[in-house]
Amino acid sequence: MWAPTPDEQLGSELEAALARPRTGHVRPPGPVALTTGDERKVVGWLWGRMQLEDGTWLGLATLWTGESFFSGAELGWWPASALRLLD
Repeated sequence: MWAPTPDEQLGSELEAALARPRTGHVRPPGPVALTTGDERKVVGWLWGRMQLEDGTWLGLATLWTGESFFSGAELGWWPASALRLLD
């Protein structure tokens, strides 16, 4: 499956986010959708994961919420329960 290659800025942001304790890369990055419960279709790429001390899992994803797939990208930690891997 094709996966995007992060540019230099995103690569730096990913490395900084994944330098935290209890984190790991997702290789290769996987396509995901955010299950928000509203009508918006929010999709992106899952880059990593982190387990919190209470056992909750978070996914590090770049999600596009704008009209265009390539605009409005936001890198952040999202509850794993709100992310759905796409085939």
